[in-house]
Amino acid sequence: MSAESPTFSVITPTHRRPELLERAVHSVRRQSLADWELLVIDDGDGSGVQAALAVGDARVRAFRNPGRGQVAARNAGLRVARGRLIHLLDDDDRWDDDTHLEAVAAVLESGAALAYRAGWLVEEEPAADGWREVRRRPFNPPTTAASLRHDNTLLVSGVAYPAALHADLGLFDEDIGHYWDWDWWLRVTARHPLRRVPGPAVLMSWRGSNASSDPTAPSRVRDLRRLCDKHGLGEIESKNHDTVWPG
Repeated sequence: MSAESPTFSVITPTHRRPELLERAVHSVRRQSLADWELLVIDDGDGSGVQAALAVGDARVRAFRNPGRGQVAARNAGLRVARGRLIHLLDDDDRWDDDTHLEAVAAVLESGAALAYRAGWLVEEEPAADGWREVRRRPFNPPTTAASLRHDNTLLVSGVAYPAALHADLGLFDEDIGHYWDWDWWLRVTARHPLRRVPGPAVLMSWRGSNASSDPTAPSRVRDLRRLCDKHGLGEIESKNHDTVWPG
């Protein structure tokens, strides 16, 4: 594929944590499949743009979020993406497998699908030279199209799919807010298969301050209600990764 039409567009929103973003960018640049573009959308103070461009890689493009919030940032990335496949990557996550993109592309060769991969929750604590890893918890729950109607057990940074799906299904739903990802999984799997990529690859950094917000917060309760109403899920609790999250 040419530079104007790479295999992957990796979309990474970021908000005032350039030191974490640098790790995420490094994990993309290490990939054996080099035919990608990385779109960094800064939803904060501009430090993410500076950190992304500082790596000096023409495949990394960075710009400020023209809207507001993480979902608008991701949609901004989709609007300028040139890749045949979309891969999502949060700024506080990274890939531990240098052949990750290659493995995902192989799984998606058989047709339109939502490809996903498991990983680890990496607990970190402050150290003299920055942060150090304390322990890892595996994140590897069984997931099916049916189970996604009860619980969100997919890691955002482990999910990829053909960019053409957005032509049929639209962009991410900004009205769903916190549960934009869960909404997208449900929209795709209503029409297309879910395909697991063997082996874990995603490292989720957990430092307390970057953990998911309280699921009982009014904004999250509102967004969950909107998700349930949209997909006819009835009354369900937010189990958004709670099975492994420290508590």
